[in-house]
Amino acid sequence: MSKIEEIDTHVKAYLYDIGYHRWSRGHATVSRTWTMTSNIVDSLNAVTKDARELLVVELLEYMRTLLEHWTNEKLLNRKGTFTYLGKKYNKELEDNRTLSHNMRVRALTNYIHTVIDGVKRFIVCLQNKRCSCGQFQLDELPCPHALAALRHKNKSYENYCSPYYTGESLLQSYEIPVDPLPDESKWNVS
Repeated sequence: MSKIEEIDTHVKAYLYDIGYHRWSRGHATVSRTWTMTSNIVDSLNAVTKDARELLVVELLEYMRTLLEHWTNEKLLNRKGTFTYLGKKYNKELEDNRTLSHNMRVRALTNYIHTVIDGVKRFIVCLQNKRCSCGQFQLDELPCPHALAALRHKNKSYENYCSPYYTGESLLQSYEIPVDPLPDESKWNVS
């Protein structure tokens, strides 16, 4: 940011004004699944700031219980949700669906559609999961234009979402338990 400020101070202000959520997804060469991925070490350092003064064993136990808490929280959250997608992605899909209701669709082929949103035209290819707006392929979740095309074809959205957004994938990602440390008297130290 300091290098950007050296070039032009207005750019720095502009970047802060548009918000962090627009920074990482636009230039990513791979899907970041809507997560601001700066540095995981910085994130963990912020959470464990107070625990750094602990002894090593206590620090490890603190980290273990923290991970255990996060895992249980995510599992309980997912188990209380009965949608095909995770809560966050289902909300995004619902927002996109609302936006798609006023769009007109013309089918060019079985998979390619022109979607008219006001005065703008977008090309949607359902077979390749692409839209000329770029959001469909970047997010791997149907954009409003793709949802309009799917509605026109009377097709469901499930086959057009990344499998990583499903509730089943979310549950699988938290399947691995965080094992507790045994009592110190049981340690086998050579």
